[in-house]
Amino acid sequence: MTVIDLQAVAPEAAIKAFEAKGLEVSFDWRDVDADQHARTFTVAKAMRLDILRDIRTAVDDALRNGTTLDQFKKDLIPTLQAKGWWGKQIMTDPATGEEHLVQLGSPHRLRTIYDVNLRASYAAGKWQRAKDLGKQLQAQSGQKVYLRYVAVLDERTRQSHRNWHGTVLPVDHPFWDTHYPPNGWGCRCTVQILTDRQLARYGYDVSPDPVIETRDWFNGRTGEIETIPTGIDPGWGHNVGKSATRAEAGRIFAEKLRTVPPDIAALALKSDPEVVREIQRSYAQWFDDIVAQGNAGGERRVIGAFSPRTVERLSDFDQSPENAAITISDKEVLHLLRDVKKSRNQALSQSCVRDLPTELASAKAVLFDTTDPALIYVFDTENAQTGKLVVRIDYYQRMRGSDGKRRDVRVNAARTGSIVKPENLRQKRYRLLDGTL
Repeated sequence: MTVIDLQAVAPEAAIKAFEAKGLEVSFDWRDVDADQHARTFTVAKAMRLDILRDIRTAVDDALRNGTTLDQFKKDLIPTLQAKGWWGKQIMTDPATGEEHLVQLGSPHRLRTIYDVNLRASYAAGKWQRAKDLGKQLQAQSGQKVYLRYVAVLDERTRQSHRNWHGTVLPVDHPFWDTHYPPNGWGCRCTVQILTDRQLARYGYDVSPDPVIETRDWFNGRTGEIETIPTGIDPGWGHNVGKSATRAEAGRIFAEKLRTVPPDIAALALKSDPEVVREIQRSYAQWFDDIVAQGNAGGERRVIGAFSPRTVERLSDFDQSPENAAITISDKEVLHLLRDVKKSRNQALSQSCVRDLPTELASAKAVLFDTTDPALIYVFDTENAQTGKLVVRIDYYQRMRGSDGKRRDVRVNAARTGSIVKPENLRQKRYRLLDGTL
């Protein structure tokens, strides 16, 4: 039987988990919910993407090279000081318009950034490793995988975290949805991955279901009251591993829509709203990276699928798409963003382009352009205007395959988008396939 190595998490797993994060600009850490914190890289009051990117690059280098905290600060401080992101400054809160004296870069903040991101990335990598091990063991011997909560148990350890020390539960137990460490600012807790055989060897017993106490926490930024587990800091009551992998799962599922018949792909997306949310999360991370980098690398992503009704009605116009997946390339994303800068009145906003999977899934109408064959997705924008996205059916695109060779493939490509007058969509050239105008 294959011997499974249970060493500590390889740095590659932590690096992969960190690289999967998109960029999120925020004024206050409370502006970004707990789940989003796990999927994006954000630093409160780093309101410029170039500064956020500099900090992220430094964290990435620390993960890759095993950089110490002192070296991390030594490398990053001159860059932040040169760009003016250092010390205390007056900043305007975008949510309220009020000016505040705020702390930007400082040695203490860099220590927090270093500690939080390295611990969270290693925790996400360990979670993925535990899940992979579980699948492997189940296939080989039917064994289960367990996690054991491990606290440091010194004078700095919170009493609640000390109480959880030694808790042993299956990896898929709901306890780990909220209590998978780290569980707060400066939390040093981890988990130990164990198999059935190791439980017997070490004399560990599976714990009874823990009693989860909760408390209400008022988020002064959003005005919402959130229920969080007692003993866990606000913003930390989530599983960093699950949050990090959900967006990746959404991307993988979306790519599979290209390989199945159109009617099956259409039904799959329509029957499961959660799929749309995962595709949106994955796309938003990718979108943020495109905005930060400012250039296209030739990648194309699935952002939705035709509805069953649209697939059915396309046959009336002798249109039989190879698949139902709607895609967009990084080049097309940048094209839409350039339109935002050129035409403030007619272009889709940047936030609208970032939410394309959601806009497509909730489109109020789908039209077919009989003059210039394409699908027109019609939706309401955040400014109570009408937006449209033009999707070319079976559009030929030259793409590089996994073998490195470039070849022509057919995709349903989101090519252009704009604000449109509703009356213009009632022209005879447009035929309604799905929804209402």
